[in-house]
Amino acid sequence: MPIRPGARVRAVALVALPLLLLAGCGTSDGPEPDPEAATSAAPAPSATSTPAPSPTPTAGPARPLLNAGTVAEGAPASVSGEGPARIAVVRAGDFGVVAQLDCGACTGDVVLTSDGRMSPWGAGPAPLTGTYLVDVLEGTDAKQGFLLDAVGPWTLTFSSWDELPVLTGPQQGAGAAVLLLGDTASGARIDYTPAGPDDSLLARVVSAVDVDPATGPASLVLGGDEALSETADVALPGVVALSTNGTWTVTPLP
Repeated sequence: MPIRPGARVRAVALVALPLLLLAGCGTSDGPEPDPEAATSAAPAPSATSTPAPSPTPTAGPARPLLNAGTVAEGAPASVSGEGPARIAVVRAGDFGVVAQLDCGACTGDVVLTSDGRMSPWGAGPAPLTGTYLVDVLEGTDAKQGFLLDAVGPWTLTFSSWDELPVLTGPQQGAGAAVLLLGDTASGARIDYTPAGPDDSLLARVVSAVDVDPATGPASLVLGGDEALSETADVALPGVVALSTNGTWTVTPLP
């Protein structure tokens, strides 16, 4: 079925998304904070782009537990704090969760991760802002737990990937981003230039139309720490998640 821009496109493009199950994008593997025991925090503006892999924090300063509340379709959940924290959020529904981190006023190094992850969702030197795909659906626990190491004030906003704008044509940007591509295409070419010698790219492409009921959607993970131009042969429309501090271009292919 052809995909056309607009509200109808979103409904078509996302009809298969509640079935997605992307390797490496699940919830935390270890103990999660209990939202019932957390303290509420006020919402604040969301953010855009930036991160690069760095070691998962295993020890460090005490992290108070903050509760972002419940994220639902059309109802984002936000939490604000200052310094290191543990963050709890509850997903109400079957949808992928996108986290937007605004640590633009922070100093030092910033790491956003979950208990038990081998690599963080995002990390890099402050100031750091970025958008990350932190939960991909059915079968994951509704209660989510995150760890943030930061110095300074920050805001973390969780929303459904159904709220992402439907994009068409080539997309360019820098830093961490989650894109919902509405093009009908055979795949996407990803071009990447590192921000520096310590930068790398982790890109995940997930189809919303090529979905096997038994195995889930067609998906592909690619990346590296050098400039690249690679093709993801994954049918679109779908979601492309990019974690990096560098610059990138995503081009749908016929």
